[in-house]
Amino acid sequence: MINIQTFQNNPYKIIELLALICGALLPFSFSPYDYFWLQFPLISFIFIACLGQKPSVAFRRAFLFGMGWFGHGIYWLFYSLHYHGGMPELVAVITIVLLAAYMSLFPAFSFYLANRLIKTSGFNMLVVIYPISWMLFDWFRGYFLTGFPWLQIGIAHIDTYLAGYGPVVGGLGIGLIVTVISGLLSASLFKSNFKIALPVIAVIYMSGYLLALISWTEAVDEPVKVSMIQGNITQAEKWKSENYQPTLQMYRELTQQHWDSDLIIWPETAIPGFLRRVPYYLDGLRKEADDSDTDVLLGLFVRDDKTQRYYNSMVSLDGQKYLKRHLVPLGEYFPLRPLLGFFAQWVNIPMSDIDSGEESQPLINAAGQKIGLSICFEDAFDRSVLLDLPEATLLVNVSNDAWFEDSSQPWQHHQIARMRALESGRVLLRVTNTGVSSVIDRDGKVLNIARQFKREVITANVQPYRGSTPYVIWANYLLIVSGLLVLFVFIKTKK
Repeated sequence: MINIQTFQNNPYKIIELLALICGALLPFSFSPYDYFWLQFPLISFIFIACLGQKPSVAFRRAFLFGMGWFGHGIYWLFYSLHYHGGMPELVAVITIVLLAAYMSLFPAFSFYLANRLIKTSGFNMLVVIYPISWMLFDWFRGYFLTGFPWLQIGIAHIDTYLAGYGPVVGGLGIGLIVTVISGLLSASLFKSNFKIALPVIAVIYMSGYLLALISWTEAVDEPVKVSMIQGNITQAEKWKSENYQPTLQMYRELTQQHWDSDLIIWPETAIPGFLRRVPYYLDGLRKEADDSDTDVLLGLFVRDDKTQRYYNSMVSLDGQKYLKRHLVPLGEYFPLRPLLGFFAQWVNIPMSDIDSGEESQPLINAAGQKIGLSICFEDAFDRSVLLDLPEATLLVNVSNDAWFEDSSQPWQHHQIARMRALESGRVLLRVTNTGVSSVIDRDGKVLNIARQFKREVITANVQPYRGSTPYVIWANYLLIVSGLLVLFVFIKTKK
């Protein structure tokens, strides 16, 4: 066993440097790298580094861990801000650093408050208090100032036995389990706790394996034949006026090749313009679609004639609409405009100041199914997807991750979508401009996938499902309420 106290109190700030490095390694646990096992030693490190420390020391070390975690994890924003948004390089870097610092406050406060408010044994701190506090602040990160729940640690375990917990406690709950396992590994460094840790971890994984054998939802109706068009238009070319008509022609031609499908889906803002500009184009498509009994969903912008505001939307050829509910900060709106509005002078992103749709919107009916739609990073919010359940029998996420080129972002986003399918017990159809487009089964497994940066059409027969997983029923409320109650008990006992 190592001397934990000597390690924690190193006078040369080695722990702080290691915290930053360990945090920077954490994004390698997510796609496209998928070294999920890295999370256990990295989280165990920050647990040990903060255990028994003054609250201010725990805050500092966890903040540096977060700076590494989020600084590396969201580096891809540089592509959208600088290359496609025109923001000067230095300003783009500063913006990303500030956003990473903001996100780092959540893990920092989770350790600060745990060390300040709760006095208990090292084992309880590592296995109970730190995991619950981490989970609560990670959940809060998805809400505060509209939320940015990217890189929640449970997402990385979509291909492990822990995925069996997804339909029960969701990605947030899997993250809690990951931190409990990390706490057990940390506790095993003390005395005889090693004998406790291994059997408990084995039970956790075996339970996840058994839960994965349960079919939480049931098939409804016959499979639906779906064609998903990945147009592969680079972000640099997308908004050029000379490419507007060729873009419309390309999508029309690819659609005409698949009139034998029940449903055809185009990606987010496939038409780079407004609904009111293309009435004749859509009328022609609708006539062809009616003749073949095919439904088409496509992405474009919709303007409200009364307010003169516009919305990122998906529309069907028969006039149904879905208006994006959760907008991208700095990309589609400016949060805290009195404080951050000055950023607008450095950002030249098309349609970067739009409105959000209502939380409650009727589901789009297409191909005889009720479609639960999400646009872009809306699927990062479990609560947004849950709004359409259990009524929706199919889930669709459309996106345009071309903003981020060949960075890790499209694969991180795809991994998030897989977790949403698993939590809901529904097939999720992910249709993007440049990738990653795929058909995701109700267990989060990928059934079909298009090559990234290729113009391709995925055609597949997909099964609609009905019913509710336990997670659809209680969402994150079970975790949050239970976690708060446990912390309250420990605070009151002060042992």
